[in-house]
Amino acid sequence: MDGTAVGLLTAGPPHYEDLDASTYYELYQIGVLAHAWGGGVGGALYREFVALASAAGCAEGVLECWASNTRAQRFYARNGWRPDGARRPGPLDHDYVRLRLKLVSHGF
Repeated sequence: MDGTAVGLLTAGPPHYEDLDASTYYELYQIGVLAHAWGGGVGGALYREFVALASAAGCAEGVLECWASNTRAQRFYARNGWRPDGARRPGPLDHDYVRLRLKLVSHGF
């Protein structure tokens, strides 16, 4: 590794009025440069999110995913995230779907 960043994680309190910040921690974004896909960067960033949420004392994670981003949806589904039924309009006539994760079942 040459020290060049190939991924990022942004997370914090939820942006949703219906979710309590003492219970939920929001994953705003995991981004990995395409040339680093499949190298474990996304998984490492995901584990860091779980650690941050747990350190904040939250029992659940929440995120929004563009409905047409099937690659991201498969990644999150493999890690236990499930749609909660909430949707909102997104760009190019593709909604955002909201996913949740019970953190207590992930003993990271």
